[in-house]
Amino acid sequence: MLNLNHLRLFAAAAASGSVSAAAERLRISQPAISKQIRELELSLGATLLERLPRGVRPTPAGELLADYARRLFALEEEAEAALAELRDLRRGRLRLGASMTVGVYLLPEMLARFQSLHPGIAISAVVENTDTIQAALIAHQLDLGLVEGPGQFESDLESHTFAWDELIVVTADGPGRLPGRGASTLRQLAPLPWIMREPGSGTRALVDQILARARVQVTPTWIFNSPEAIKQAVMAGLGVAIVSRMAVESEISAGRLREIKVSGHFARRRPLRLQWLRARPHSAALKAFMASSLYKRGETPAGAPRARVR
Repeated sequence: MLNLNHLRLFAAAAASGSVSAAAERLRISQPAISKQIRELELSLGATLLERLPRGVRPTPAGELLADYARRLFALEEEAEAALAELRDLRRGRLRLGASMTVGVYLLPEMLARFQSLHPGIAISAVVENTDTIQAALIAHQLDLGLVEGPGQFESDLESHTFAWDELIVVTADGPGRLPGRGASTLRQLAPLPWIMREPGSGTRALVDQILARARVQVTPTWIFNSPEAIKQAVMAGLGVAIVSRMAVESEISAGRLREIKVSGHFARRRPLRLQWLRARPHSAALKAFMASSLYKRGETPAGAPRARVR
């Protein structure tokens, strides 16, 4: 087997035309280099350097091997440079997945901020429901998930809360809209038409938990697979929905939607979480994105809610 240390010493002597010059450059004694080059020649069964009165000259076999050595060590330098670029975030790849609410209302601003800091990182992002994102993490198709609710694969994943969201009940505003303006309980709202996300959605799982804790049974009249579709359906007067405040703040301010003040046991807050496959090592790009996602108080991205951050 070719000894790469011997090859490196031979290549240095061949390039400089002198064993002593190679020894000085590599800070190794001349006898040590000469000994290891002889060992290389013995292992290959070929004379590689012709000893001259002043210096050395590669033999035909030495010329051939020196050419391979140049290419090999150039590739080594290229690999080291590429790894340094990964470490220093000058290059890299990041595959992100976000559940619907985070993906629509937070992720674009997070991506813009990260790319302004690290333009060499190639990022791909998908927006699906929580179960789909978690399944992709487990299948090694994503490096990081950003989800707002519980999913089916929690036991296989590590999680970290990066912000808190608030759930509210909304209806369309204006004359004749549902329901009355007084504070309501979930039990009083139950007979109304309800608009919900599809099974597999983190928001749907959390809404089901909220209703179960309140001992209220609701059969959704309408089911949509995106927060935007639900918002449009509520504004059209199709019913009431439990949604993220960040999804409807502008519509409430504009008078197109109205928040229903729900009394009783209504859990409003939910964590927004980073998730990754348990025990999977983190790349430098992933570590940097995770760090950039942890907003400090007062540094909420434009368009995002004033979330309380842990």
